[in-house]
Amino acid sequence: MPTTLRLVHERVDDVPLILGFLIQLRLPYLLDQHLKPHPHHQGLSLGWLITFWITYILSQADHRKSHVRSWALKLHHCLEAVSGLSIRDVDFTDDRLTLLLSRLSHTETWNSIEADLWKGTCAVYSLPLERIRLDSTTSYGFHTPTDGGLMQLGHSKDQRPDLAQFKLMAAAAEPTGQLLATTVHPGDAADDPLYLPLIERVRTLLGKTGLLSVGDCKMAALETRGAIVAHGDYYLTPLPLTGATKDDFTARWIEDAVSGARRTKLIPIRVGDNLLGVGYEFDRQQTACIAEEPRTWKERVQVFRSDSLAKAQARALERRLEKAEAAVRALTPPVGPGRVQFTTGWELQRAVQAVLVEHEVEDLLEVAWTREETSRTRYVGRGRGGPARPKKTELKIRYQITTVRRKQEAIGYREARMGWRVQVTNVPKAGLSLEEAVVAYRGAWTLERDFHVLKDRPLGIRPLWVRRDDQIVGLAHLVTLALRMLTLFEVLVRRGQERSGKKLPGLYPGQASRTAESPTGSRVLSAIAREGITATEVDDGEGRRWHLSPLPELVQRVLSSLGLSEAIYNRILVDSD
Repeated sequence: MPTTLRLVHERVDDVPLILGFLIQLRLPYLLDQHLKPHPHHQGLSLGWLITFWITYILSQADHRKSHVRSWALKLHHCLEAVSGLSIRDVDFTDDRLTLLLSRLSHTETWNSIEADLWKGTCAVYSLPLERIRLDSTTSYGFHTPTDGGLMQLGHSKDQRPDLAQFKLMAAAAEPTGQLLATTVHPGDAADDPLYLPLIERVRTLLGKTGLLSVGDCKMAALETRGAIVAHGDYYLTPLPLTGATKDDFTARWIEDAVSGARRTKLIPIRVGDNLLGVGYEFDRQQTACIAEEPRTWKERVQVFRSDSLAKAQARALERRLEKAEAAVRALTPPVGPGRVQFTTGWELQRAVQAVLVEHEVEDLLEVAWTREETSRTRYVGRGRGGPARPKKTELKIRYQITTVRRKQEAIGYREARMGWRVQVTNVPKAGLSLEEAVVAYRGAWTLERDFHVLKDRPLGIRPLWVRRDDQIVGLAHLVTLALRMLTLFEVLVRRGQERSGKKLPGLYPGQASRTAESPTGSRVLSAIAREGITATEVDDGEGRRWHLSPLPELVQRVLSSLGLSEAIYNRILVDSD
């Protein structure tokens, strides 16, 4: 009797690699220390549930809980073989994952997880920590705002002010961009009061003072800077150009650099061989009332000009000048049907001024016009003309713009004052030079990139598909946990590439020879997924055996960078009899 051959395929791709990496980090065991199960809980522990869910998120670029169960069923053998656990169909139901998010939303539990997670990863992988970057972002959903709820209308960083949102405040270690701490707030919360509590959490988490906190101008409130100083820490932040600061910045600080005594004493600011710009600094005393006690400290005010910013502003000015010139000339079109003409000089002058103000070039263009008069003699009244018919002469007046000239001296004056910025710090000069301070603040891309990864692929927290506040907070915590894993994965892959001196192959589809100096974690995982690594179970009636497609060079090198071996994939090759 012929034997029926039965084949079962599982596209494992990067799943064993990701899951093995998380197990090597002891992530499920760390989470289990803080997430104790209910006495009647059965099946996988909460720590393992989160670990499998993060594996799904990083592998499938999707955080939705409704898809986790079907994914786990398709990779049932792979997940069991790599983890060494027995996985049931009911382990990944929506109800279980909903309860899991609720547990993750507890503030004290989450703070403890973040603290232990940083200590574990830093101790094992020696992650560098030069400074702390703080910033906030928002993520929206199709929710109806409610009083006291998390989802509120507010200033949107996603260009969706019409949708309710929540706000995520984050602190990351530079230069790696690894998240240290995060907090979730209502979408209409102001940023200013969110900095100090997060800085305090980071200080407690790291167990030391003397940290340099870097943030945007919303961190520049005098009370915030004073509180940082009072705890023995340092800050670096740009000043908002409002109030007295704006007046000092434009009337004194820039003028000193452009035409004053400091013009010949500007310090070049470079990154390697690239000139970023020039600048200078001076000291001043600051006083703030902290805990009802006045505190005074010395602050360094750093005024500098970014060449790239100045060029960008000059290009923007050129575009505005061109648009203003065209708009001014269009005010007085040739005489014709439907073409409105100006009959008084003051009306034309008002229209010209409105155009110049609209394009912010009111002092940069000189507009001249002439008065044109046209007379026409007509018979008075109706009827045929004749020698005795009375006549009248009509005088039509119109104004015509003749020239629109640029004031080159005024344009040059404005361009010389473009590109200037001001930031303040209390770090002593011996610890941070002007050049180093400017370069340090420019490192804001690390946290901004974290936010980009968080909100787009592969994590994609926007838009939100959960509705309750505890689910929103729990999901935000889960996805930031996945972001930490992806960031650490990326750091280790880059270290491995640097150690070997060879670039990783096959990162770009259709461009086999193209490599990356600093490959991103998501690009590496996408490249591994394209390799189509498949596990196949063969059942010929006499026994069942698993086969695995050969591991490509890319996977082998990534495994080596992570400190893993091919054994993590070979666990799949077990006899199923």
